[in-house]
Amino acid sequence: MEVHHHAKVEKKHFKEHFLEFLMIFLAVTLGFFAENLREHISDKNKAKMFAVSLYQDFKTDSVSLFRLINYTNEKIRNIDSLDYFIHQPRNRSRDSSLYRSAVYLVSTSPFDNLTGAYEQVKNTGSLRFFTQALINALNSYEATSAKLKQMEDWESKVLYEQVFPKTGEMFNFLVMDDLRNQDHISHNMYLKNMTEEFVDVLLNQSIVIKHLRERQLLVLNVLLQKANEVLAELRKEYNFK
Repeated sequence: MEVHHHAKVEKKHFKEHFLEFLMIFLAVTLGFFAENLREHISDKNKAKMFAVSLYQDFKTDSVSLFRLINYTNEKIRNIDSLDYFIHQPRNRSRDSSLYRSAVYLVSTSPFDNLTGAYEQVKNTGSLRFFTQALINALNSYEATSAKLKQMEDWESKVLYEQVFPKTGEMFNFLVMDDLRNQDHISHNMYLKNMTEEFVDVLLNQSIVIKHLRERQLLVLNVLLQKANEVLAELRKEYNFK
């Protein structure tokens, strides 16, 4: 009967085991660093993409705020002139000036800020891509925008519930449309119910609107400053021109 001899298995030395372990360790470590580098590059690209959108939105908001500040100053000036023109002897020139003042009284121009990029940044948890200084500037801007929106809502409530009904009894709204949309008045520029009682009520309402606008003007200037702070942080971080 034949006897089978088992082949001798050569034992690996400690050095060979250590080298195998080292090779595996290096491969895992390099893979870990490679994955981290890939995520870092991906995050950096996402941050730049969001930063570009934010920069464009805030540039547009800054222009809108500057125009709205000018409009608000003009509205306040025209409301101030309402008292003067409503007490002047009637003629076509003075009546047209009175109508122009009334147009500013009943008109509003809310700030329609662009929030698409910022909402996307917040909803996707991408604020972590940015510096704390930029995050603070964005949060401060958002809080001030909400404050302005609340003030605009107060003005709209007074306009729709009080000012519109009163001016509707005194002025021809078609003439106001003429003044908004074209250079000449093509409708009857009548003035009705110009009693002392009606005039006093209208002037009191105009003072309320004026004060609401003055408060908005303060917030608009603060908001413009905060928008410029966001833009400054984006320029500093991403070298935007």
